Parts: sequence; C-alpha cells; structure tokens
Amino acid sequence: MSNVKILRLNNCANNSRVSQDLYKNGFKYLLDQDLINNGRCLIEVISGWSQITQQTISGAGAITATTRIVPNNIPQLVIRSNILQEGEDTITGGGGLILGTMCLTNLDAVSNTNSALSSNSANFNQNDSLSFICERLPSQIHLERLYWSDNPADPTSIPVLVEANNISLLNPPLIPFEVVLKITFIDME
Repeated sequence: MSNVKILRLNNCANNSRVSQDLYKNGFKYLLDQDLINNGRCLIEVISGWSQITQQTISGAGAITATTRIVPNNIPQLVIRSNILQEGEDTITGGGGLILGTMCLTNLDAVSNTNSALSSNSANFNQNDSLSFICERLPSQIHLERLYWSDNPADPTSIPVLVEANNISLLNPPLIPFEVVLKITFIDME
C-alpha cells in the first residue's frame, strides 16, 4: 500500500460522504477510517479554485454572472480547513489552517485600475505548495470559503473571517469550489 494519497475535494460531488454547510459556503468530506488510522502525515496543498459568482444561462445561450459570494469590494477569498497542524499559526493558533488565498481583483484594461468586479472565478495565489505536518487526520475534512471583513464603524478594528455566503441565506445556490491535497503518511507501517 502506498504511503501517498491524493484527495480531490469538490463541493459538487454527488457522493454520500459529502455534506454541504447550511449556507453552502463550505462542505464536509467523511474520510475512510483506514486513511485516518495511517497516523502522522505531511499535507501539501496542490491546488484550489472557486467560482465567485452565481452564473445563469440566458434564453440566447449566453452565460451571465449574477451575484457574487462576497461583496463587490472584497479583494480576497480564503479557504480554511479543520485539519490540525503541528506548530503555530498566528491566525488560528494551530486550530485548523487557511489552505490558500485567492485574489479576486484583476487589472481593468480600460481604467488601468484594480477591479474587484472582474473575477468570476479564482485560483490559489501560490508559487509552491503549502505544506504542513498533521498528527492524525480528522474523521471528516471541513473546507469553507471565507473573506476578511473589518468593522467600518471602527477603523482600528482587526479584520475577522466571515462566511462567503453573500448570495442568499434562503435556499442559497451551490457555487463550486475545489481543493486538491497530497497526503504523505510518515509513520505508516
């Protein structure tokens, strides 16, 4: 049995081991017990992407982007997991980890300025895989999309992570996203 496993985690999977969060900003994937029992592992974040807008097809067959999962002025989207890491993380204190950040701004060719309205989808901003050690995988991996928001009434406030479910709290649509992890088990027998 190989000590390397690839997990391609996509929220649109039609799989009994996938369950959506209430507002569909995240999902949980139930891991096989054999995978959990392999113990300590090195996790590498190979890739990740997210659609940013709800898209519809018009009567003429044209695809139009409608509402974004984040407000228009939000420049970044982050994907967080519940996988515990060894070591420290200043944001989470070791309790889970931000697996990647996606830039939602593009340079507008007309005005030559950054435009947060120009992205319908985004990929992780990374030149190399994020890697970390995990003592043992959880029984289910929870991935969620979030964005940074501050308190506009208090300019000295520290930004907090907010769920990326800007579209609708009542029957929200499923907006696709995916993360690919490479897991190398260290102490596997």
